[in-house]
Amino acid sequence: MTKYLNQRGKEGRLLTSENAICASVFIFFLAVYTITLCPTVFWWDSGELIANIAVLGIPHRPGFPIYVLLGKLFSFLPFWSFALKVNFLSSLFASFSLVLFYKSFGKSLNLFFPEMAKKMESIMVSSFSFLLVLGFTYSFWIQAVRAEVYSLNVLFFALLLFSSILYLKKEKLKHIYLFFFILGLGLGNHHLSLLSTAPAFVIFFLAFAKRSFSHLKKIHLFALFLLLGLSVYLYPPIRSLSHPPLAWGEVKSIFSSANSIFALETIRNLNLEFLSGIITQTSRIFSLFSDQLTFLCFTISLLGLFILFRYNRKILAFLLLLIVGNCAVVIFITTEFISTNPDLHGYLIFSLFALSFFYGIGVFFVLNHIAHSSSLIRHLFLIAFGAISLLPMFKHYPEANLSNNRIAHDYGLSVISDIDSNSVLFVDNVNLNFILRELHYAERIRRDVTVIDRGLLGFNWYVEQKREEQKALFSGIQNNLIGEPLFGTLLKRCQDLDKPTYIEFSEKDSGLVNHLIPQGYVFEVSKARIDRLSEMDLISQKRWSADGPFDPEDETFHRDWDAQRVFALSFYRLGLFYQWKGMVSHALDRFAQVRKIDPENEELLLKMKNLEALKALSGTPHPEAPPIEAEPAG
Repeated sequence: MTKYLNQRGKEGRLLTSENAICASVFIFFLAVYTITLCPTVFWWDSGELIANIAVLGIPHRPGFPIYVLLGKLFSFLPFWSFALKVNFLSSLFASFSLVLFYKSFGKSLNLFFPEMAKKMESIMVSSFSFLLVLGFTYSFWIQAVRAEVYSLNVLFFALLLFSSILYLKKEKLKHIYLFFFILGLGLGNHHLSLLSTAPAFVIFFLAFAKRSFSHLKKIHLFALFLLLGLSVYLYPPIRSLSHPPLAWGEVKSIFSSANSIFALETIRNLNLEFLSGIITQTSRIFSLFSDQLTFLCFTISLLGLFILFRYNRKILAFLLLLIVGNCAVVIFITTEFISTNPDLHGYLIFSLFALSFFYGIGVFFVLNHIAHSSSLIRHLFLIAFGAISLLPMFKHYPEANLSNNRIAHDYGLSVISDIDSNSVLFVDNVNLNFILRELHYAERIRRDVTVIDRGLLGFNWYVEQKREEQKALFSGIQNNLIGEPLFGTLLKRCQDLDKPTYIEFSEKDSGLVNHLIPQGYVFEVSKARIDRLSEMDLISQKRWSADGPFDPEDETFHRDWDAQRVFALSFYRLGLFYQWKGMVSHALDRFAQVRKIDPENEELLLKMKNLEALKALSGTPHPEAPPIEAEPAG
């Protein structure tokens, strides 16, 4: 009896100690992520997701129902701005994930290397090393400091892994039921990337679970729990009945919702063109892995891989399948590999988890190998591994730290703040559209302005929504009109209604240049022909250019690749406008700004050389002089 009580007391102390460590891990990472948190809306999906949470809308496919519902629940907190609360939710998801990874790593060592896992010091140090490397890669960190679905995706993966390990330890059906329920919920967030882990988990269960085949008799219950989790996908068709102000795609019926969520039309029309660049894509992905972990950590990861090859090939197979499945999905879905795209990094987190796990295994085996060495040797190795594990943090902190980054928010404000009341704004840039949605629906700024995404006018579902919202504007316009013909008709309709109208100028608008007046990043559409811009217009543009949200000399701008891309796009389009207007000096000035961001762009360089030649032949025209006729490019 005494022995039993002593054993229970020891287990209780270990549990208390483990809980304290888990709490410390959570607080540490949450503190770092909160300190580096984006204070406002960020680029791309961030604005769309925040706006949809604000109105309980339906974002782009697959709709992310579980993310929207959790975000809405969290948004009721009585402090912070709406955007900051949603950004902070990503930090919570990421921190919880790392706690589960810590527990899973330690349990894996005890389960698969019981003889070596007797020293708590080795387990703790290798576990922390694994967490530091993974948690401070840019790929993981950037998901924890902005509104995005990837940190929740990682949390679902962490829950799947933890429930799998619990099942292996106790082989109780409740853990496998939990696994399938979590899988269903996780597929309600980002199904494609989470499905990439399925082959690895199949191998995991078949290789380690002694009773996995006998438990297949309960497959009908597994399916039931999976469907219970997947039931979150009832949200889009049910919510669409209330006609939310934001709803992407046709989701009014179960079939149309499934078609939108799972991109069935895209799958039916799929070709195998992506296979042609598979070697190049794979090479780029592995180059990105090395960059994320840093060279030393990546080298120790390879050591861990070879150790598993020697001592436990089943775990190695699981981790390698994670990488293969994850990379296959990335190669399959990416038409252009942009290593600075944060969303691409979000897709690759499962691969980085596997590589960081290899790193932890490498540290664990080295520490066990020197366990009987002198105290000095052991402490030197502990210090060395601690320093090496922090290398990703020091490398990626400048890019992942968004605490002072308000560029996307200020960009949206600069577009919409000074345009006339009750105006119509046509945007041709989904990035800007998403930011304006956040300003409209989360911050309730300039709700009087009607924003129409010109690119989405080619989709019937979007046109139908706009017809319902803007009945006066669409009155008398043919129902079957979509795309650019509809855009042209709407422009004329706005003029007929005397509504102030603005457009985001694009490469398609050479025929409009003599009816446009620049207003910062957008252009006011004039009924009258404007052959020459006034001196006031040019002074106003010069002032705007100096005071705008993009400061090429600012460190935050230099570390924000999306800001640089948006800046380059905006100024390139402004340059095109001035080129087609015949204002060569102004065009060259805008193109020169773009070239600072994209110095290797040969097409831009050729365009500038041609304009320089034109300028030399005809002289620099005064803004009030008749415009030089220039051939529209693109």
